[in-house]
Amino acid sequence: MNQNPLNPSNDELPSWEMMPRFQDRRRNRSPLARWYRWAAPVDPGKDAPFEQRESFRQGRIASVILLLMLLVVIAFIPLALSSANLYTLPIVLALLVVACIAVLLNRQGKVLLVGIFIVFSVNAALVLTIITAPIIDLNVGSLPVFDLFILSELAAVTVLPAVSVFVVAFINCIYIMASILLMPHSADLGALMAHSVYTVLIRPVALQVVVAVVTYLWVRNAQDAILRADRAEVIAQLEHAIASQKRELDYGIQQLLQTMVQAANGDMSVRSPLAQGHVLWQVAVSLNTLLSRLQRSSQSDYELQRLTAELQRLKSELNWVVGALRDAKTRRAPLPLVSGNTLIEPLYRELAGHYVIAPQSRK
Repeated sequence: MNQNPLNPSNDELPSWEMMPRFQDRRRNRSPLARWYRWAAPVDPGKDAPFEQRESFRQGRIASVILLLMLLVVIAFIPLALSSANLYTLPIVLALLVVACIAVLLNRQGKVLLVGIFIVFSVNAALVLTIITAPIIDLNVGSLPVFDLFILSELAAVTVLPAVSVFVVAFINCIYIMASILLMPHSADLGALMAHSVYTVLIRPVALQVVVAVVTYLWVRNAQDAILRADRAEVIAQLEHAIASQKRELDYGIQQLLQTMVQAANGDMSVRSPLAQGHVLWQVAVSLNTLLSRLQRSSQSDYELQRLTAELQRLKSELNWVVGALRDAKTRRAPLPLVSGNTLIEPLYRELAGHYVIAPQSRK
């Protein structure tokens, strides 16, 4: 069975067009794909604007972050139960609740709100952990805890707009400096700060700034690369669409040319076979309408020619009858009987054998 060259079947598709379909099937069967169906926004499709597809991509990344957050929080529950800090378990359970709410919001496509939830919950958990620690005095060994604030920066630069990482880094730096300067210090930390406060502050603050700048540049370059790739994909799709339309136009033009050639050769019953979905369908409809009118006009011309020929024949026969009448009248003889297949033969048979007598003038 012949296939339309414009609509090939799946069996006729080349391997490079079939490969993405097999890859999509394998991805849909993966465990992460199942989590996406629960926590990620709905795919807007390849034809959606770039902003919607970028929001969908960020929503998927947010769903992965939430999955890791849930796993970490669940893993910390046994440690919270055995912790000396009585506030650790409520903090962990609050994080669990916040993560579940964020999953529901992320499924609804509210990615910006989910990013704010993640950043706020991470920072809040760290702040509450530091404030509610059994040992209130800061010491040198507790300073690396402030390094964990980079987690909120990583979440912000990944899910939120990239420039938001500087806002989060600024807030983190303010909190770190305020905590180190205002909270009670142990003897070793007090001696170190008495020697040089700058030495104590520079490490956690510099880490926040460096992470913010590096991640911002990395994310911006990644976004620019994604934008360029999207533009290249759009250009490729446009080229493919233009090539497909060109094939469709070539096919339609060939059909119209064949129809017009057959009509020019005298076959007025020919019609263009283009379907309604074709881009030249309206042209084909106009051509078919014109051919229908030309066909009716040709039939009318043929009938008119036949009628004209019959009238000419009738005229010649009438002229012959008039001549015969005149001759019979002159000779005073009856009209002769002539056989023939003529239009006025019945009338002439009635007159045949009779005399044509000229009317006498009245005195």
